[in-house]
Amino acid sequence: MQAERSGVVTPDGVRLEVETTGSPDAPVTVVLAHGWTCSTRSWHHQLAGLPRVLGADSVRVVAYDHRGHGRSAAAPEGSTRIEQLADDLAFVLDEVVGEGPVVYAGHSMGGMTLMALADQRPDLIGSRIKAAALVATSSGQLTSRAFGLPARLDGTAAVLAPRAINLAGQRMERRAARLAEEAAPVGRAAGLRAAAAVPAAWVRRPALRQLVFGKNADPAEVDILMADLQRLPGRSFGGFFEAITRHDLAHALAVLDGIPVEIMHGTRDRLIPPRHGNRMAQLVPSARLWMYPGAGHMLMQERPRDVTQRLASLVRKVRA
Repeated sequence: MQAERSGVVTPDGVRLEVETTGSPDAPVTVVLAHGWTCSTRSWHHQLAGLPRVLGADSVRVVAYDHRGHGRSAAAPEGSTRIEQLADDLAFVLDEVVGEGPVVYAGHSMGGMTLMALADQRPDLIGSRIKAAALVATSSGQLTSRAFGLPARLDGTAAVLAPRAINLAGQRMERRAARLAEEAAPVGRAAGLRAAAAVPAAWVRRPALRQLVFGKNADPAEVDILMADLQRLPGRSFGGFFEAITRHDLAHALAVLDGIPVEIMHGTRDRLIPPRHGNRMAQLVPSARLWMYPGAGHMLMQERPRDVTQRLASLVRKVRA
């Protein structure tokens, strides 16, 4: 199913790119929020699959690019925060989704966005958001044993990782600006293309596949993530990474215990290891935990049928 594209402008002037499928008059809306460095394209299976599984008149699917990601406008300085993403989510609910029950699915940073919303606006959980899926995400403590490092290095990782990524992001920004300036004589479009290509130089495809995906990853799915990285601004690369490392909202999960929650994680997720899924399941006793053997961090792309079916089951629960 072909997605319809539109956009909304947040109160602080950032245009967010939105994609929708299904009927605008459907009784339930599924809102999809992607992770760090990704875009709505990471949900392409669910954008097409949910209306097919449930019926185009039975569900509306709304996916949007976070600020500073995908086709959305750049994140202004000082706005690369998870709390700001929660404000953006509340805005999308009001301006795009409108009235009616919502099933929210958040991948990685998108899951953290829901936790921040639950912390800031607990009134929306249960009243607007009737069910949720937390996909390959975490409630905090992300620098503990990060990337498989031993626990004795937690303190060092907590200090050095954000600094290193921030420095990389700043260098990306400076190099992008320089390339755009140098390419100006041959046209603005060429300058923007050169600037957009900078992040790809920091991550090689084989390393990306090894780090982010699990076994037998489809090369086309890896290409999608590479393309998203190519257009990612340096400020988003560094700023949101630092925000993720500071994320610690385990207490907010208590707000979700009153709605149906599905927690999904891959056993080979190296970015956010499966223990984070286990921890969230303990903090939300009513949630169902699904572990996918051999899968990595990009579950929506690696196990698309399973993720689509889990979301469809939540829609059916809300509709009932």
